[in-house]
Amino acid sequence: MSRPVVVHEYLRRARETSIDGLAWLDRLPSLIEEACRGWDIEIAGEPYEGGVCGWVAPVRGASGEAVLKVSWPHAEAATEAVALRWWDGAGTVRLLAEGSDAWTMLLERCEPGTPLRDVGLPNERGLAIGAELLNALWSKGAPPGDGPRFDSMAQVCDEWAQGAERRAERYRASLRALGTDPGILTLGIELLRGLPRSSDRQVVVHGDFNPGNLLAASRAPYLAIDPKPMLGDPAYDPWSLVAQLDWPFRLPDAARVVHQRIRRLAERLDLSPERIAAWGVARDVQGGLWAASEGDAALGAKWIRSATITAPMLS
Repeated sequence: MSRPVVVHEYLRRARETSIDGLAWLDRLPSLIEEACRGWDIEIAGEPYEGGVCGWVAPVRGASGEAVLKVSWPHAEAATEAVALRWWDGAGTVRLLAEGSDAWTMLLERCEPGTPLRDVGLPNERGLAIGAELLNALWSKGAPPGDGPRFDSMAQVCDEWAQGAERRAERYRASLRALGTDPGILTLGIELLRGLPRSSDRQVVVHGDFNPGNLLAASRAPYLAIDPKPMLGDPAYDPWSLVAQLDWPFRLPDAARVVHQRIRRLAERLDLSPERIAAWGVARDVQGGLWAASEGDAALGAKWIRSATITAPMLS
């Protein structure tokens, strides 16, 4: 390793909130050094900013340029390498090598690496790019019985629903005071439990398909990074693309814009627009309750209001 390890403040602040996170930050330089030595690579630039669950930086070695990722150990990242190996570059960056502990990976580098959300494309083009990548990911289907194992979406969403129920009881009054409809909380929790079990199709989903995780690349126009894979309903994935290309819920005609985006994606993905919308309600209710539990009731209310805007598509 030819240069000292730089840890951006954003990552440091996120991990300093727990004893485990502090211990990982202490170990991080030695983990990076071990990876560089084992793969005969050297750091080739500043680490990328913005991540809160991993240290990621460009590297180079005898085989060329790549990206080194050292993840903070957590459940959502436990099968990231497994998923990248399963997709084998179909819509995602390729896994070039992985460490023995599942938390260290050598990845294909995306150049120029600009996130889709930052390139200023028309929304229609952004939706088309996202749909093309999702179709590539899902084309791999579900692993056979003796294939790689992924978390069940139904089990994960059951856990989320249990947590959401506890938070709804605790924060219902404060969220109501900020203008949210208590009925949307009940609906969102019901959908979290029901949607994974009512799908007639199972694939390995990306799990965090937001436009910040879709990078401009040389091998393909865009490639996805940072999956949080699960096995389950493909209609789970598109919502982050609908909601985060920009924030359409701030627009005066938010309902029209959001519903139009959902229908366009549904057509490109051969999915029911109602299922995409239902996942939007479920995920925004779950995310809003989580934000409230983290001390930001205003952000929680914002997410839950977005669920209220989306919900009429379910009827």
